[in-house]
Amino acid sequence: MKTPLCLSLMSLTLLSGCSMMRNQNDPVRAQQTVSVINAMTWTNPLSGKRDGVRTTWPLATLAGHEEIFPLAQINNCPAKAGAAAVPCAWGVLSASRNISRYDYMNGGITLDLDLLVDVHRRQQDRRRNFHTSMAIPADVPALQYRKATQQGVALPYGKVYRIDLDYGMRFEICAQRLDQNGRALDQCDIPYI
Repeated sequence: MKTPLCLSLMSLTLLSGCSMMRNQNDPVRAQQTVSVINAMTWTNPLSGKRDGVRTTWPLATLAGHEEIFPLAQINNCPAKAGAAAVPCAWGVLSASRNISRYDYMNGGITLDLDLLVDVHRRQQDRRRNFHTSMAIPADVPALQYRKATQQGVALPYGKVYRIDLDYGMRFEICAQRLDQNGRALDQCDIPYI
């Protein structure tokens, strides 16, 4: 009977040691959690104002998480040169963000960010129980733009990381700590749309 008791104590000691090996920068040690705020924005072609989507996610759910932003129309109107007016070109924006890995650093987090932005005449979004499509008429000049970005990003808490794209599009991401009552301890300057 002494042997099983010794093994149980040794197992307990090993397990408690594993829990102590948690990242020293993990805010859980201070009874805090981390949320990530991100936004994909563009200039609304009809109003001329910023438009887009802003979302907040608990960091613990983001490893391997893809966010697909809603389809949107954008345009590009070249400056009028003399009497010859050039018509505006229009496109349908399809964008997605993926975070494949994250970790804690002193004063913030690091993450592997994949951003895909695709602008063409026609786009469709097919997801389970959801399907939408959007198209620019054939007689209207169309935009074509594609940018795939994969990068490791260091995000100090409360600091906004920005990726500026063509045609007035922008992606922003920020990390903030929350106390045990869910109140933000850091300010992320990403406006609500």
